[in-house]
Amino acid sequence: MNDRGKSLEKHIATADRKSLHESVDEKIHISIVVPLYNEEGSISELVRKINETCVALKEGYEIILVDDGSTDNTWKIIEAEKKISNRIKGIKLRRNFGQTSAMVAGFDNAAGRIIITLDGDLQNDPTDIPRMLVKLNEGYDIVSGWRKYRKDHFSRVIPSKIANYIISITTGVKLHDYGCSLKAYRAECIKSIKAYGEMHRFFPALASMTGARVTELPVNHHSRKTGVSKYGFSRIFKVFGDIFSLNLIIRFSSMPLAGFITCAVPFILLALFFCGLGLAAHFFEWSGQKSLFFFITSVIGGMAAAHLIFLGILAEMIVGRSDLTHTEMPELTKKKMLIN
Repeated sequence: MNDRGKSLEKHIATADRKSLHESVDEKIHISIVVPLYNEEGSISELVRKINETCVALKEGYEIILVDDGSTDNTWKIIEAEKKISNRIKGIKLRRNFGQTSAMVAGFDNAAGRIIITLDGDLQNDPTDIPRMLVKLNEGYDIVSGWRKYRKDHFSRVIPSKIANYIISITTGVKLHDYGCSLKAYRAECIKSIKAYGEMHRFFPALASMTGARVTELPVNHHSRKTGVSKYGFSRIFKVFGDIFSLNLIIRFSSMPLAGFITCAVPFILLALFFCGLGLAAHFFEWSGQKSLFFFITSVIGGMAAAHLIFLGILAEMIVGRSDLTHTEMPELTKKKMLIN
């Protein structure tokens, strides 16, 4: 048996002997969601650090460990940790769906009024959780971590800074570090968001659609000690693709016709420009078939603009019959005034 197998058996045996099953009858106030993918080497230490931090808070809490289709012993260690503590919930996905899907699975099973997310690789520091809760209690709905002194290779840091700048400018929600997984949310805020793809990093911007108050807090960041990074260069292209999708969702989800008309404007201008050139070529008798070329180009531009506007009308009809609950958050966007 290899060393990894022996280590796992020892861990499970320890869990059987040490089965505390502490009482979790108190009302759950904080749910900590941790997506995991091949992180067998860090789970036990991460759970220990979370417990040490949260016990001191004297609030009911739970730890939701989501195995995102790991191929190592991640799930077996989660089961072993569950034997030690009833505060732990384990969720196993059938395959690797990605960090966003893993987080959403955790949100769906969270019982707390406050949901905190962090990575499972020990780069995020659970000791920052109390500070994030204090910030949340100042009246914010989302507190996003800012890895001010990031311990990653520059090949990851530089593209991240560029992406953060673009997201902040285009969405109007200015944060230094959208990619930090350590975030604190009010449950009614994050559960209302319909997320997919790689949208987890954009949760603060998506929540801004509902009027949620967003802030950030500098947090600790550590170098990876175990496992390997799941982020490759190809992920940069996915991020920039998601930035484009995100802006369409935020700006035009409830009024798609305006979005399509905006996209049609360049084609309308192009059509007018070539139409003017075609008229000039006709009246001034320019050589060759220039006027015909200009008129054909103008017609193509006009057809493209008309096509986009037609799609906008169809989108308006679809949105009118669609569920847009992700853009509504009555408990956060409305205030009740009691009159005696």
